[in-house]
Amino acid sequence: MMATMGANGFHDSSYKKLFGHARMVEDLLRAFIPPDAVEAFEFATLEPLPAEYVADDLRQSRGDSAWRVRVRGGKSGSWLYLLVLLEFQSTVDRHMAARVLAYTGQMYLTLLRSGEAPPDGLLPAVLPMVLYNGRSPWSAVREVRELIAPVGAGLAPFQPRQRYHVVDGRRLSVRPLPPGNAVSAQIALEHGSPSSAATALVGLNDMLSGSEHASLRQAFEEWIRRTIIRGGSGSALASALRLALEKGGLSAMGLSLSDRFEEFAAKRSERAAAEGLKKGLEQGLEQGLEREREMLRRLAARRFGAAAAERLAAVLRDVGDADRLAEIGEHVIDCATGEALLARARGAAGRD
Repeated sequence: MMATMGANGFHDSSYKKLFGHARMVEDLLRAFIPPDAVEAFEFATLEPLPAEYVADDLRQSRGDSAWRVRVRGGKSGSWLYLLVLLEFQSTVDRHMAARVLAYTGQMYLTLLRSGEAPPDGLLPAVLPMVLYNGRSPWSAVREVRELIAPVGAGLAPFQPRQRYHVVDGRRLSVRPLPPGNAVSAQIALEHGSPSSAATALVGLNDMLSGSEHASLRQAFEEWIRRTIIRGGSGSALASALRLALEKGGLSAMGLSLSDRFEEFAAKRSERAAAEGLKKGLEQGLEQGLEREREMLRRLAARRFGAAAAERLAAVLRDVGDADRLAEIGEHVIDCATGEALLARARGAAGRD
């Protein structure tokens, strides 16, 4: 069972089209389910289930769908079923565990009513997954028992138990995700840097180059248009993707974004070098001025004493011009008293 969260209506519909493809569901499982479990999945049998596996009220409000895949390792080599549900939502649903339990119950009742339950009477296993894309971290409890008020030890065994898995797209690190995976590419496009987005687009173009992936390529182009371009219309990434999409789809987007990122990186390097030179010059100038201030303080100390020199140093801290420091140097020689020097210095520093 898989619930996919989007940001709004159009975002939800484009997500639903993406995960309406078996390749996306397979890559989702390969990316986020332990390898020892995935090895038992017969992905060639992965198929969507009819809408009646989800209750009407839930289907109308959530756009749920269901998938199944056969799993090796049952009794006497029999097949077990893995069922996957999709749901779209933008905020944290604190009662998600209860919804998942309801979906599972509806699925089991449908199997029993339709006579599709296995001959041995065992119901298929269910894998609940939530793809979440909200701004706040997912905070709802993941075990349905945690939603139920505490009861004594005598009643605890009668309470339902089920847990679901959350994939929080905004808080995933792109780098550890498996390469050559369409879901990894989708997450990198939506939440990664411009460089990772460029790499993801080039990878997607290679992954989906065959004619059998034409529908998924179109779904990705629609998702990019609605989710990234429309959602971030003012960003450099959105602008680059918009122009590239007009030229020829995923292939053009990947190459164009790669070129633009390389150009951006080169310009950024040039800017960094110029800023470094400017900073170095500014630091050298300030060091020179500081040496002049120290020299004037020492001259004043020799002529008028340490107290007058320290008072002069306080005035000199506000002087950032070499010509004014030279003028104050002349006053150190010409003035007869420390008070006269301080008065002249304050005038030169603009503190009168």
